[in-house]
Amino acid sequence: MENRPRIKVDKTLLQKCMDIVALTFLILGIIYLSLEWSGIPNRVPVHFNAAGEADNWGSKTAIILMPGLGILIWGVFTILERYPHRYNYVVKITEGNAALQYRSAVVLMRFLKNTIAFLFAYLTVECVQIAKGLEEGLVWWVMPLFLTMIFSAIFLYLVHSIRWR
Repeated sequence: MENRPRIKVDKTLLQKCMDIVALTFLILGIIYLSLEWSGIPNRVPVHFNAAGEADNWGSKTAIILMPGLGILIWGVFTILERYPHRYNYVVKITEGNAALQYRSAVVLMRFLKNTIAFLFAYLTVECVQIAKGLEEGLVWWVMPLFLTMIFSAIFLYLVHSIRWR
């Protein structure tokens, strides 16, 4: 790992925009939560089953975890993007493939962090709505959609990484 080349992977304009949009959604989730705080009951959903129905409930303060975890994950992934030479790869990193492998891995990290940020922002709003009785549960296709996006991105990264060793 110490012998790996250190290459800076620049963000494209689209990636910069997605970072801004994802972080904006997380911040808007926090603003929404703070504006609704006084109207949120002491019992809020903290877990959902596969059908999107709340199957575990917690105290009002538990809802703070949603945007908090979203920001934490977004921040950690943002820091990790700067060190692609430290990642584990499925192929041997050489001078010839380092730039492509690093770029692919960093693109995956950026996609994952922003997808997870959108998920936590969405869950923040939905948990408030469900706790207040305005909605009954999550839309059934939300979690399959996010899981499909995340695992598809990982699968495509692995295929790309192995194909372009």
